[in-house]
Amino acid sequence: MKLFLNILIFCFVFLQSVTSISQNVTASVESDSTLIGKELIYTIDVSSERVENIIFPDSTSFVPFELISEYQIDTTEVEEGFLFSKKYGITSFDEGEYIIPKIKIQIGDKLFSTDSKKILVNLVEVDTTKQGLYDIKPSFDKFSTLEIFKLRLMNNYPIILFTLFLILILLFFRRQLVDFFNPLLNIKPALRPIELIKKRLSDLEKINLDSKLDIKFFYSELTYALRSFFEKEVYERALESTTGELILKLKNLSEINSFNISKKSINRIEDVFKRADLVKFAKFLPEKNVIQNDLSIINDEVQLFSQLLPEPSEEEKLKNLNYQKQVEKKLRNERLKIVSISAASLILLLFIFSGFINGFQYSLDRITFNKNLRLLNKIWVKSEYGSPGIFAETPDALVRLNNDNEFLYDDYKMESQFYFSNSNQSIEFFVSNYSSQSKIEPQNFQSILDSSLDDLESRGLQNMLVKYEEFETKNKGKGLLISGTSDFKISDKKYKSGNYNVIGFLTETGFKTAILLTHEKRYVDEIRERIIKSIEVLKEEEK
Repeated sequence: MKLFLNILIFCFVFLQSVTSISQNVTASVESDSTLIGKELIYTIDVSSERVENIIFPDSTSFVPFELISEYQIDTTEVEEGFLFSKKYGITSFDEGEYIIPKIKIQIGDKLFSTDSKKILVNLVEVDTTKQGLYDIKPSFDKFSTLEIFKLRLMNNYPIILFTLFLILILLFFRRQLVDFFNPLLNIKPALRPIELIKKRLSDLEKINLDSKLDIKFFYSELTYALRSFFEKEVYERALESTTGELILKLKNLSEINSFNISKKSINRIEDVFKRADLVKFAKFLPEKNVIQNDLSIINDEVQLFSQLLPEPSEEEKLKNLNYQKQVEKKLRNERLKIVSISAASLILLLFIFSGFINGFQYSLDRITFNKNLRLLNKIWVKSEYGSPGIFAETPDALVRLNNDNEFLYDDYKMESQFYFSNSNQSIEFFVSNYSSQSKIEPQNFQSILDSSLDDLESRGLQNMLVKYEEFETKNKGKGLLISGTSDFKISDKKYKSGNYNVIGFLTETGFKTAILLTHEKRYVDEIRERIIKSIEVLKEEEK
């Protein structure tokens, strides 16, 4: 009796737990047929006895249909609990019969699936102005300005960063750069000693004598200007002589009439020099009127010196001019040498910086404008070749071959063929569409594609290694891939190793092929892989 009660209680609890989480998911469409570009409402209903965390599908769940609108969740309280309803607006831009796949919905921690729905998409009426249709899909090869800008930023970000860094450096050191290049751009002839001392004395008149340091600087410059003048015109060791030695030399020159300077002038100069020594070494601070008087004395003596010194002869002027030209040339060469070394160092630094980030071979190829690298980095074109045909992404759009078609088959008619190659034909890409009078059996398709290998041999491919495998596109299209390595004939005696890829897709009315031939290594492998990964087969229209 006790055992029977336990079993009864267990069954009651189990049934209670099952009924407490009763949930149901259904899906419906407003019609099982629609027009190209017209919105079709797809509704998902979830019934639950209590409010649950429900995760509805995203836009990728309706492929091959496209989601064009999504509506808010509508919650309704019913007798059994709650009804959650969500509507989606979907459409198709291709004619044919399509299936909306099973849609997964997560309720709490459990997954539920809807039933698949078959939808017939019909052509629109001729007069489309009377129908509420959505805009057609944008062309595959259209990129917005923002997308192009982002792509260029990603491809050139090291150069952009380095350029910004260089601009900041130039702005920070702009004053130093101007000072550096000024002698090169604006070299002025050297002043004569008498003109130079007059200029220096004129500059001293503008100094404010408000502090001890100002006074000390004033006397240092005053005596230096006078000593420099004496060294150039009177006594070649004037700068390194003491005040006593210089005054003694001036007296000796005056006595032998080598330099016609009066004793009064010598005494006045000696007084100024001694006062300058006291200021510099004994911390003596003269009155401002004394300082002004000293400057006036030196100015007066300089005026006397200008009368004593003869005008330079034409020979001396020419000698000075030639000397200035030599100085200018030497300075220019030094500046140009520094600039050249700096520019070369900057370029080398940029190359090393880019090399560490992207690789030295890649950086060198960017500098030398490697053609294959430019193909890899440019904005590629996405397009469909055939109607319906093969979708592929390539550096440039393939061109239709109206004559001189290749890879022909005796029993099958070529509907269209498209071709792309780079400048030296190290990359060649063929997309071909063929039709057949009768349906091709899958088991016979490999033998048909094998005849493409004979065509490749006639193009000069030798020592071909062959590998067969299934090929699946991004949109789950199935095909056959024949690939391998081969020696490509470049000239009569020259061969290069490379790769070939023959991809075939069987259709209801024939087949399609994509043949890719490459025989260079650097960047070509990346281009080859990118082209192959982009290949898709678009749905063939019903006939």
